[in-house]
Amino acid sequence: MQLIHLSMNVIIRLQMLILLIGSTTVAYGQENYAGWFFLTNTHKLTHKFDLLTDVQLRNKDKIGHLNTLLLRGALSYNFNEKHSAALGYAYKGDWEEEVDVKSFGKEHRIYEQYLFKTNIGITELNARFRLEQRFVTEEGSTDFSQRARAFISAQVPLCGVNGFTHGLYAGLQNELFFNIANKRTVNNSNFDQNRSFVSLGYRFNKMIDAEFGYLYWYQKEIEDNTTTNVWQLVLTTQF
Repeated sequence: MQLIHLSMNVIIRLQMLILLIGSTTVAYGQENYAGWFFLTNTHKLTHKFDLLTDVQLRNKDKIGHLNTLLLRGALSYNFNEKHSAALGYAYKGDWEEEVDVKSFGKEHRIYEQYLFKTNIGITELNARFRLEQRFVTEEGSTDFSQRARAFISAQVPLCGVNGFTHGLYAGLQNELFFNIANKRTVNNSNFDQNRSFVSLGYRFNKMIDAEFGYLYWYQKEIEDNTTTNVWQLVLTTQF
C-alpha cells in the first residue's frame, strides 16, 4: 500500500511539473490552424500481451486537405494491471504545398515505451515515457535522430461512481518532446515540442471512448518557433 501511495504521489507531482513547463513555453513566430483525427486501439492477445495500433490523419489550414498520415503499431507486455512496456514501429508521411510546389517527406520510427496506469477515486491517470529512433527522409536524404517523450493524462468522469463505465468525462493531457541524439538534424535544440490537450468526451462502454477538444502545439524550430491551434477528434477502442 505504501508503494502504491508513493507511486500516486509521484504521478501527481509529475503531472503538475509537466503542465507547468508546458504552460510556460511562450511561443513567438508563425501560428497555424489544423484539424486532427486520431484512432487508437488496444487488442488483448493474451493475459500478458496486447497489440497496440494507432492511425492519425492531420490537415493544416485547408479543411479536407490531408497533410500528415501517421500509422503506429506495437506489441505490449503487461507486468500487471498498472505497468506495461511496449516495442513498436511507426510510419509518418507528410505532404507539403508552398506556392504551388508540392513536396513529400517520410519518417520511419522504432520506439520503446513504458506505461503506468492508476486511478485516484474515479479519475484515471496515465503516465507514458517513450524513446524513439527516427529515420527522416526529405529531398532524397535520410537523417537519424533520437527523441524522448514524456506524456501524462487525466480522465475525470463528470458523472458516475467508482467503476465508471459510461457517461461524460473531461480529459486533460500534456506531452513534452526532447531531442537526445543528433539534435542538429532536427532543430539544433534539446527541446523539440510540447502538446497540451483539453477535451470533453463520452464513454459509450468499457470498449469505446470518444472525445473532442483543443490541442495547443508548440514547436521549436531552427530559425523560428511555430504554434498550431488544433481541433482534434479522438476515438479510443479496446477490442
